[in-house]
Amino acid sequence: MAGSEVPIMCTLSPNRMVDRLTEFESLFARGLTGVEREPLLLRLTFDADARREAEIRDLFGQEEQCCAFLGFSYARTEAGLVVEVTAPQDADPTLDGMQTLAERNAPPETVARTWAG
Repeated sequence: MAGSEVPIMCTLSPNRMVDRLTEFESLFARGLTGVEREPLLLRLTFDADARREAEIRDLFGQEEQCCAFLGFSYARTEAGLVVEVTAPQDADPTLDGMQTLAERNAPPETVARTWAG
């Protein structure tokens, strides 16, 4: 979980970071159904069965290992699997980047719903 004493930094090498971004691009393209943003919170909703949920949790779990300053929580709702990513005050640009990556790679209907309100 994110803590104020945890440095705001990613521990991935540049090459591994490229791989991770590619993994997130693929994840967002295959089943992202919602993107919501608050100042220090990014909420991502996925259409996911049990197998897919395990894949989603695994990828975000890997992200939690390299970006310990971020917090991650998961909830199964009627809308699907909701992943909430939280950041400390000075790390909101990290959420901006993840939101941009999500919206750029999400199915068009997901982005349209996000923009519509």
